[in-house]
Amino acid sequence: MITSVTSCFVSTHVVRVPYSSQELSIETAAGTTCVKCGTDTTVQWVNCKDKPGTKFCMSCYDKNRLDVAAAAGTTCVKCGTDTTRGQWYSCKDKPGTKFCRPCYEKNLLDVAAAAGTTCVKCATDMTIMWYRCKDKPGTKVCSSCYGKNLLDVAAAAGTTCVKCGTDTTSMWINSKD
Repeated sequence: MITSVTSCFVSTHVVRVPYSSQELSIETAAGTTCVKCGTDTTVQWVNCKDKPGTKFCMSCYDKNRLDVAAAAGTTCVKCGTDTTRGQWYSCKDKPGTKFCRPCYEKNLLDVAAAAGTTCVKCATDMTIMWYRCKDKPGTKVCSSCYGKNLLDVAAAAGTTCVKCGTDTTSMWINSKD
């Protein structure tokens, strides 16, 4: 584990920190608090349009976005519900309409199944996110195999976090320290 760093390079490897931990420390150090709930900890801050210069934590932003959609009378074009988790998704087949998250995810599975998409690494046909396989152009990799590949690449490079020493995360960024 690295205890002190004087440079962004340690031997031949770039010292990095997991994306989410750097985001938290930068915003917290800046004294950012949520305009709605007052928290100073979140994975992402979002500017508040109603009060310039203030921010929402991700949880309050999601709740606010759902409240706005509910007030506008948004309903799912597929199942008719007026509630969803996280966010609404635009329906490409019927412009101006929306999918709830469960119907959106099911639609992604249906589209992939109709196209005969399978993961070149594990042969699954069940994932909501497909990635292009760099090893075999023209093929796809499921989100699970994609995440495992990111971990394998970081481990092979000897990447460790400058703050906590971990060598396991799905997203690395260069340290600004």
